[in-house]
Amino acid sequence: MSKNLRWKLLTILAVVGLSIWAFAPPAEKIRLGLDLKGGVHLVMRVQTDDALRVETEGSADRLREALRTQAIGVTAVTVAAPGEFRVTGVPAAQDAQFRQALVDIDLMYDRSQSVTDYTFRLKPNVVTQLRDETVNQALQTIERRVNELGVAEPIVARHSAADQILVQLPGVSDVNRAKEIIRSTALLELKLVEQGPFPDEASARQAFAGNVPPDLQILPGVSEATAGAPASTVYYAVRRVAAVTGRDLRNARPSLDENNRPAVSFSLNNEGAIKFGNFTQANINRQLAVVLDGRVQTAPQIQSRIDSEGRITGTFTTQEAQDLGLKLRS
Repeated sequence: MSKNLRWKLLTILAVVGLSIWAFAPPAEKIRLGLDLKGGVHLVMRVQTDDALRVETEGSADRLREALRTQAIGVTAVTVAAPGEFRVTGVPAAQDAQFRQALVDIDLMYDRSQSVTDYTFRLKPNVVTQLRDETVNQALQTIERRVNELGVAEPIVARHSAADQILVQLPGVSDVNRAKEIIRSTALLELKLVEQGPFPDEASARQAFAGNVPPDLQILPGVSEATAGAPASTVYYAVRRVAAVTGRDLRNARPSLDENNRPAVSFSLNNEGAIKFGNFTQANINRQLAVVLDGRVQTAPQIQSRIDSEGRITGTFTTQEAQDLGLKLRS
């Protein structure tokens, strides 16, 4: 009898021991949801109209640059709405030449003509494709950013509406930082500076007699702080068409500048390196604007050909440089 009791006790102890081992420590073995652990719950709407506008503005900019290169003197190229832009004042004598410049445009746009004016609208199938691609890209971007935040068992998925995304991040303590990283854009563009810096926007526009050419744009930036003066907002006139953009990035990491201040170093993919190398070689001794989300972060002088490596400097904290590197990588 005592022998059977001993085996029963050993069996009970073994079961209890296995149970403790299976669930200890609880924080690692039991995944608590938002209702028990807290965290971030977001339902985000992707602004697909913005994606259509960006595509349209890019197409208009490329056409404007092609017309300038071929000396086709149209009156204006303007974006009328997301998915639509217009070209006015095409000279009758250059109409055939103008149509030849539309080879790439005609692949994505329906074209209509009224005397010397043309209207271009994105084709319906292209609109549908762009909207769907935009939501998928946003979904993948958020997934990559969430993975880099190190969140355990996050949920990133399409929500009920076609343009909505559900994000759940259990256990995240710095909620505001997580939201900022997920929602921000971090659009990087490298553009040629035509003039500047100017102390204010009015001065920048006055340099062109108040009529800024359509292939240029005025962007704000920050002057370098000195011992005698703090950093202040300045303005640059830059080329509207970027030499390379964030789409050409291969990687981006926090680093330090020559004064040991936080910065972000980046490298370009093969295609971006070729474009950037040719661009910098053709513009030695001119200024290059490093533009992030429509703001000039720095505008150094191009001193030699640059192929695949670059650096973004500015008034960053170490945390901001880390977050910017994360956003650019994704």
